[in-house]
Amino acid sequence: MAKLIYMFNVSLDGYIADADGNFDWAVPDEECCSFIKDVLRPVGIYLYGRRLYDMMAV
Repeated sequence: MAKLIYMFNVSLDGYIADADGNFDWAVPDEECCSFIKDVLRPVGIYLYGRRLYDMMAV
């Protein structure tokens, strides 16, 4: 059976974007980035919303 991993970044107050709609507050440091890469490495399919896809497609 396949495993479903649901993951998203939010601030401590539960928001994804800041008051201006920007997402630049969530730039990870090297330790965080390494952890996220290790978790996501075995994933076969990614499902993104339109805005996140547009940002990640670059």
